[in-house]
Amino acid sequence: MSAQSLTLELSNLMAVPQAELIRKGLLALVEKEIRLAELEIAIIRERYDVFSKEALYQEIQANRITGHPAWEDYIIWKNKEAHIAQLRQLAEQA
Repeated sequence: MSAQSLTLELSNLMAVPQAELIRKGLLALVEKEIRLAELEIAIIRERYDVFSKEALYQEIQANRITGHPAWEDYIIWKNKEAHIAQLRQLAEQA
């Protein structure tokens, strides 16, 4: 089944205009991506027992946490936060 026919069928079944169905579906996808990114951050936070990426940075700099793979996790954390911010901005515009 094509995406277009599925959208039409769901729209009819749920009595929701196709544009609204697509918008809600995209928002649900964005919300899921945010939750997954937040989960990855939580895993890193727990791994190093820190509350913020700044605290992780300080622990690495003070040699209380081994630099590898902590530096990679720090970069991942920064990138996930930026990703979440972009996704939230897009969701607000929808």
